[in-house]
Amino acid sequence: MKKLTTPLSGALAAALLLGALLGGASLAAAAPLLKLFTPYTYLSVSPGEKLNYSIDVINDSDEIRTADVSFDTGSLGWTFELTAGGNRVRQISVKPGESQMLSLSLTVPLEVNKGDYSFKLNAGEFGSLPIKVNVAEQGSYKSELSVDQPNREGHADSKFTYSLTLDNRTASKQQYALTSEAPAGWDVRFSVSGSNVTSVDVEPGSSKSISLDVTPAQNAPADTYPIVVHAASGSTSAQAQVEAAITGSYGLELTSADERLSADITAGKTRNLELVVKNTGSAEITDVSLSGQLPANWEVTFEPKTIRSVAAGQSVPVTATVKASDKALAGDYVANLTASSPEKTASAMFRVTVETSMLWGWIGVLIVLVVAAGIYGLFRKYGRR
Repeated sequence: MKKLTTPLSGALAAALLLGALLGGASLAAAAPLLKLFTPYTYLSVSPGEKLNYSIDVINDSDEIRTADVSFDTGSLGWTFELTAGGNRVRQISVKPGESQMLSLSLTVPLEVNKGDYSFKLNAGEFGSLPIKVNVAEQGSYKSELSVDQPNREGHADSKFTYSLTLDNRTASKQQYALTSEAPAGWDVRFSVSGSNVTSVDVEPGSSKSISLDVTPAQNAPADTYPIVVHAASGSTSAQAQVEAAITGSYGLELTSADERLSADITAGKTRNLELVVKNTGSAEITDVSLSGQLPANWEVTFEPKTIRSVAAGQSVPVTATVKASDKALAGDYVANLTASSPEKTASAMFRVTVETSMLWGWIGVLIVLVVAAGIYGLFRKYGRR
């Protein structure tokens, strides 16, 4: 018996065939066989930085595909480099079912406005890949000099050290001369990696760390002193200001109450030296200890032995008791007395003259008298014969 095909069954078959064709076309449209891919298509950077992209060129077809590749910066003119295998590339071929990688290096200009910028990587039938860059801050075509901590505090005897950073935000290498404006008598030195310098070279888009050492003038009064630092080349310059806050200066003096630095002493005896410890600075001095260097077998003691503090402009009396050796011969000797504190040290050198003991003088006189009396007795006894 012959099977008949009805118009309804034919229409159904045609509909099913059309649906299959459309479904296949839809799948093909949803999953293209040639693709460009990079995981980061929207990055945020600062002026002068460089962005590096790795871009996969994917061929899921059953044929070798070749395409010209280029990068479009539009009218912006940003610097870029498109490479593959370490070489610049203009065309790429990809085997069926494989992928190749392109490397894109994109440099953000130094002089650029803050905002979003759009670019496009074109690869022929592989399509195009949009890339977006966010410049997070306003760019500049200049030099910048910054200070990590611009204000330092200390005494006049202190050395103030600051950390500077010099940024070259120009398109060319710069040699900067380093100068400063400091008060008269102050010493200012620049150093890089521990070596003193008067100038530095900085590559474009790079920075240099500089150490600034400031030594105040001796006995500089307590005050806050601004110091302006300059970095200048032939085409650009920058400056920064630091401050040195001086809280006072240290000064210590040791002398005698009558300002005489000499004394007499008898061998084996003691002699009191009335001393004065003076604070000649503008800051308090603490924990002053007294000591002395004397000839062998001599001794010295102090009252007081230590002074807890001496206010600025004030003085404290001290008694030094010196005992000479009982074997000391007549003559001049040196006693070096010292007042020491964590902040300052002062010394006074005394000339001590040793005199012969009066007892020996009287003994000598007595011997002379005894001898004279003996001679006189002999003359009287034998002179009449």
